[in-house]
This record gives sequence, C-alpha cells and structure tokens, in this order.
Amino acid sequence: MKQEKLFNKIRAKIPTHQPAEFEVAGVLGITVNEAFALMRGQSAISLEAACKLANRYGLSIDHLEQESPSVIPFQFRAFDYNIKDLDDFFIGILEEFRNLDMFGTRKLAYAASEFPLFTLFQFPVLAAFKLFFWGKTVYDLAEFKNVKFYAPKKQSETLLLGERSWKQYLKIDSTEIWSSEIVNAVLKEVYYCWSHDLFETTEDALAVCDSIIELLEHTEKQAAIGRKFHPNKKPPKNENFQLFYNDVSVSNNTIMISSERRKIVFVSQNTLNYLVTDNEIFHTQTQVWIHRLTNQSHSITGKRETEKRTNFFEQLKSNVVFVKQEIAK
Repeated sequence: MKQEKLFNKIRAKIPTHQPAEFEVAGVLGITVNEAFALMRGQSAISLEAACKLANRYGLSIDHLEQESPSVIPFQFRAFDYNIKDLDDFFIGILEEFRNLDMFGTRKLAYAASEFPLFTLFQFPVLAAFKLFFWGKTVYDLAEFKNVKFYAPKKQSETLLLGERSWKQYLKIDSTEIWSSEIVNAVLKEVYYCWSHDLFETTEDALAVCDSIIELLEHTEKQAAIGRKFHPNKKPPKNENFQLFYNDVSVSNNTIMISSERRKIVFVSQNTLNYLVTDNEIFHTQTQVWIHRLTNQSHSITGKRETEKRTNFFEQLKSNVVFVKQEIAK
C-alpha cells in the first residue's frame, strides 16, 4: 500500500508531458522496464530505493500510509551564511517557478506582513538596500563588515537573479493580502541604518525612501486595473491581480500556490529561510486561513474601490515622507 501511495505522490510532482517511469528510472539508475514494474506493483521496492525517491521528491515515507494534521512533512530551504548562497536562494526560487509552469494554470495567494519579496526587485535601489540590510544585520556576512550602503549605479548578479524571479511572478494570477503596517517594516530598517550611520550619504538614504514610494505607486496602479505589469511596459490584457489590506495585521509571510496537479505552501522562517510542503492537509488548512483573512480584509482592487485604495496608499506614503523629513533634518 505504501509503495502505491509513494508512486501516486511522485506522479503528482511530475509534469504530464514527462513520463514518470523515465524520471524514476533516472533517479534510481535502473531500466525503464524495471521502473514500470515498480510503479505497477509488479516488483517490490527496496527501502534504499524508496528513501532515494523520497529525498528526490521531498516526501516522507513515514507518513505515506496515513496523513495526520498534527504531523506535517516540510522541506527546509535555508539561506546559508555566505553571499554566494544568496544567489543560490534566488536560483532555487526560479526553479520552483519553472516547475510550476509545467503543471498548467496556477494561482498564488500571498499573505504579506512586509513587502512581498518578488516586488522588491522591480526597484533596484530598494532591492539593493534590502540585500545590504539582510547581509549586514541579519546574517552578519563578512562582505558587509566595514561597508556602508550606497545606491548602486548598476545591478549586481544577485539583483539580476531577483529580477528574473520577479518576472516569473508576473506570469502567475495572484491575490495579495497586505498588512496595514506593511511599509513600517522597511522604514524601521531604513531608520536603523540611518541612526547607526550605515548610509554613505544622506542622498543614499533618501534614494531608498524614494524607491519605496515608487513601489507603492506602482502597486497602486496595478491594483487600480487588476493587473501586474513591468513598470516600463504595458499591462497584460487579462486581469491577474487582486489586492487586499488587513486593518489588524498579517502574522507572517505565507505563499500558497494552487495548480491543476500540484498544491504548495511556502512559510517564511528567519527572514530568508522558508519551509515548503505539498501536504494536502496543510494546503487545505492554509486555504481556509487565507479565505478567512481575505473576508476580514478590505479589497482595494478595481474602479469601485478608488477612494479606499487612495486613502490606503496615501497613508503608507505619508509614513515614508515622515521618515524622509527626519533624515533630511
């Protein structure tokens, strides 16, 4: 029974155009005929082979027989403490998006306590600042030991990887739920760096604030027409974006992706680290939570919500202006 369930879960992770038997044969280093026999239950799978497949596809053998709401298998994607791994982090995200491309129509729900990671890379100065802040204060990277932040003249390789991740994100129909405090997280980081003399110049600090305002204004435009698009390009024809805000708070950053054959949930942990699972029980529970959160939030998408949307973004931008004034004193 466990063998059958193992291969059922593996099939769900492999795109329809790609024969599962060929995948399994490649992972195990066996012939396609031997893989056919294993997948049809005509031959018994060894524990070693089952473990190898489970590791390859992020499955838990212990929980194949019976899924329990109290025991959920996750994969842990950690940002290791050196700058090269930051590139690896974005390469991993790109790979996740490419995989989703193969599973048909997909939708994404993003509950955001701070600016969604992908949106930052539309605006290089803000993205560069966030990478600097993470490297300097969160992960204490050697690269940033005696360095102050300055607005970059050109994009680094890491920023380009982030931009590619963002362009993949543009392709997916998305619902975002923002905390009403969403801008304050990055403003606290800006003010911390300013008060600890971590900017090269006052102009560099103000440039980050201006970049935050750019992000807010662009998101407001997207919400007005219900479409995500590149700031320098025309919007797509089809609506693919809904934005809500929540008066209370959004407790953490959670991404739920649903496609025709695959359902995945990402939960942030310690800034850039995240947990990921395709467990159906956890996905269903997350779906219920997102549905409730959406019902408790305010839609600010489309023409009918113009006043509500304007008020929301004006408040966020006024918070940024206040910090700019403090810095410019």
